[in-house]
Amino acid sequence: MKAVFVFCEGNHDVKFAARSLGGVASAAWVGKPIKELPSPLGPIPDPANPRNPKQKSLIAERYAARSLEDLTLQAAAHAPPPAFEAVLRDGTAHYVLIRCHGDAAAASATQLLNDVTSVINPAFGTDITEIAAAFLFDADAAVAAREETFAASYQPILGGASGPKHGAWVIGKDFPVGLFVFHDATTQQGTLEDLLAPLVQKEWTTRWQAASTYLTSHQLAGDAVSRTPAERAKAQISITGQFVVPGDPMSEVIGRNGLPAVHFQGPDSQALVTFLQGVPW
Repeated sequence: MKAVFVFCEGNHDVKFAARSLGGVASAAWVGKPIKELPSPLGPIPDPANPRNPKQKSLIAERYAARSLEDLTLQAAAHAPPPAFEAVLRDGTAHYVLIRCHGDAAAASATQLLNDVTSVINPAFGTDITEIAAAFLFDADAAVAAREETFAASYQPILGGASGPKHGAWVIGKDFPVGLFVFHDATTQQGTLEDLLAPLVQKEWTTRWQAASTYLTSHQLAGDAVSRTPAERAKAQISITGQFVVPGDPMSEVIGRNGLPAVHFQGPDSQALVTFLQGVPW
């Protein structure tokens, strides 16, 4: 069994990846309890001793190993990144979506992948025998700069290989490593919001325009929403979606109870899914 570990900068990336996999590849959501996930995500049962698995779940072990006493209540209530958010599967692989906060999390993402490779053991009976690591990032200032930063930050898993370009894979130290960069195709800059905004605008055109008017009329220079185009887009998407998911954050506006599934079958979703399915196993 093969698994692609998909590292996402935040919840919006997780939602976009999950819905694109569903919309383009008809990937199925795996909603099973952790104990029933394919090992090493789940445990390897021991038929001779049902209460004591041959190998415990990597996810359960990771979360159970946390020391809670030094954490605030808020920190203790949420899994620290890298955090497992979802598992989907198509006919070729499982896709493990992980929230992992960008460049600052390079060391922890690398450690997680090292933990995975250390417990995969076909002879011992793990269901997953091959893995790949995909990273989804915003371009921000430039796609080329993002590629350079990635190559420098993730050299431990690249093993001397050149860093991958946008939408491409390289054979790393222990497994394939791929990079997908969200950006505006014309400027080669930007974020996921540059791809999401047109989808929301198309679905709710009048509400989108009204949200823009509201923001323009009331935002001040010192407001967070005024800092970058991405922050403005997040606010406009969130306001537009409130009629459908009142009180919920942007991640729910683009979630399955918000933006209809048809919007995750377009060129950007197709490009992402083609990338994820293109692992050079």
